[in-house]
Amino acid sequence: MTRILVVEDDPNLRLVIRMVLERAGYEVAEARHGAEALESIGVEMPDLVIADMTMPVMNGVELIDRIQANAATAALPIVLLTSLHVDSAISRRAGAVVLKPFEPSDLLSSIERALRADRGGLVP
Repeated sequence: MTRILVVEDDPNLRLVIRMVLERAGYEVAEARHGAEALESIGVEMPDLVIADMTMPVMNGVELIDRIQANAATAALPIVLLTSLHVDSAISRRAGAVVLKPFEPSDLLSSIERALRADRGGLVP
């Protein structure tokens, strides 16, 4: 089963995302901020990370920097959630950018695209 780490500081949105992903057949782990996400990744590597861009402790961009700087996690696909404009440099570094508010189908499509790209175009 594909394991997705959801990194979101808003507990209500984290719950909604968890419900959408579990209904779609994904295993879900959660973190409240980037530092907690890095701890979780160190314990069990997810297949994909969904990260909010604006969080306390360590934001989504800082999390992307740390993930991509580590050889063991550099290829980990990332979907960035944001309600803010994202410049092209950040959007190239994330596997996908999903604008809030989002439709569950848009989130799921972005996840599938990021996973396919990570697996060389193979559908999981």
